[in-house]
Amino acid sequence: MLTLATMIALVQGSILAVSIANLALRIVAVGADIVLGTILLVGCIYLATHLAVRILGVGHAEFPPLPEHTSQGDLPKN
Repeated sequence: MLTLATMIALVQGSILAVSIANLALRIVAVGADIVLGTILLVGCIYLATHLAVRILGVGHAEFPPLPEHTSQGDLPKN
């Protein structure tokens, strides 16, 4: 839901940025929209990922055991 709200805000900001009459100001506004929008979207994805790991508790799971050493003769043939 947070990423959807971010996308809506980014689209509204883009529409406002391209509707500016002054060309130099429009270029600055579109550049700022791209930079801030990218930072905002990456931040939302980062936050959602870390919240999911904290809620589900996957961050403290044990790694699966390593396979035992196999010799060259045991490898599957293509």
